[in-house]
Amino acid sequence: MKFRHPSIGMIVVFGLFIAGIALVAFTSTNAGVASKHSPDDFGGDPYLAPSIILGLLLALNAVAIAAMAIASGDDHPDHAEADPHTPRQPKSITRFVHAPLPRVLLVGPIWAVCSLVALFIGHTYAADPGMPGTVWGDLTGNPLSALSIVFLCWATANMSFAWSSLAEAFYQDHRRVSLTILTCGLGLGCLTAGLFGFFGLATLPTVIAFLLGLICLILSTALLILLRWWAIRRADRYDSGERQPAGSRRGFGRTSQPPEDALQPGERVLTSYLGETPDSHSNGGAADPQVLVLTDRRIFRASIIAPGHTFVLEQAEPGQLSGGASERRSNHVITTVLFNGRQPMSVTGGTEEASGRFAEAITVLARTGRLPH
Repeated sequence: MKFRHPSIGMIVVFGLFIAGIALVAFTSTNAGVASKHSPDDFGGDPYLAPSIILGLLLALNAVAIAAMAIASGDDHPDHAEADPHTPRQPKSITRFVHAPLPRVLLVGPIWAVCSLVALFIGHTYAADPGMPGTVWGDLTGNPLSALSIVFLCWATANMSFAWSSLAEAFYQDHRRVSLTILTCGLGLGCLTAGLFGFFGLATLPTVIAFLLGLICLILSTALLILLRWWAIRRADRYDSGERQPAGSRRGFGRTSQPPEDALQPGERVLTSYLGETPDSHSNGGAADPQVLVLTDRRIFRASIIAPGHTFVLEQAEPGQLSGGASERRSNHVITTVLFNGRQPMSVTGGTEEASGRFAEAITVLARTGRLPH
């Protein structure tokens, strides 16, 4: 699967878009467009403007996962299946399990700052400056008021991601439950945040709002990290189960395919690269192809005699892995797995592009302990 990580610029664009929508709603209400004709009209009372902009900002921050899913592009499972050298990714409803944690944690503060900028702009020409000691009244004079807005918007975005983590955790095996969690989470989160912003935040005492925002931020961040970690582990376990060795799930009399036929009971393949022996071209292509295989227990090079007859030629422990390399020699692509304290393993053949991807994936795995997404 391909996943285009949302860039910082894209996250900022969405944050500014949200701030712009709220600011337009604030401006039209603050102007009292319908107040001359109907003073009680919802859209024409300028004293409702602070509540409207706060309610909208919190409600829009509550759908952060929707923006992240849009910015992350489309999955292409057919491409991954067509290329056996590309490490597989767990299936995802929002692509959230593929996003790096630092990028996810950046959305909340960036959107919160964009929201605060919109509030500062609106406050400069507000018909209702607010009562001193309240969040709206102290917005430009007390830093605690501004911080409470940042913390609450940030916490709201975090809760959106926490709900999506919960949905992702059940997506692989309980898709109806996952869709229900995601729909209810976004709907209830948007409604709850919007109602709190509209009915209570503008007139809430600044000190209370600051403490509430700080507590919500700490709890939501911890919940997001824990639920995301659990969702990724659960998705990985399920995906690993789908990719168990063929011998553990095949029917009676069926032959497992390479490289699964060389695996030990319970062992699973992380990634592999299929090549050919160095003299295959000179011998008319009659030589047996070779494969480099990384599993959760070992790294080995094997020769494929026939389906169901793959023989391990050499193997190493995962802790010996130091990286991968790809190079072209005399019209041959050489793909190599490098080790600490022992000779490397190499196979010949394949394309430069596939060999390069495999070598890069192995290098990242050696440095981080995890295949790249």
